[in-house]
Amino acid sequence: MQATIGSIEGGNFLRVRLLVDTGSSFTILPVQVLQNLGYDTGNPLRRQELVTGQGIIYAPVINVSWFNCVGQLIEDFEIVAHNLPPNIRINGLIGMDFLTRFQAVISVGDAEIKFQ
Repeated sequence: MQATIGSIEGGNFLRVRLLVDTGSSFTILPVQVLQNLGYDTGNPLRRQELVTGQGIIYAPVINVSWFNCVGQLIEDFEIVAHNLPPNIRINGLIGMDFLTRFQAVISVGDAEIKFQ
């Protein structure tokens, strides 16, 4: 999926490619993407425990000014700052926090996601 994230000052934005991951509770973006938008990943709202293939880590949670994906705009959206493996061709993950907020229905047979 394509998504757009607004900068801390609101004037700039970045477009990213995200993978829908129903196994992820959180929407995740790389640290550098958030830093490029002016967010201070060294001073997060909190740190979120994540279980990864490398074990348990504590990743910063950043409140982004706005987040837009599939026509759904969220202001003040919390995103986990964590770098995914470099060999994949996506920037981050759309997690269940986003999917449940908009009551997403995933149809595997039709290869589509519908939002309420």
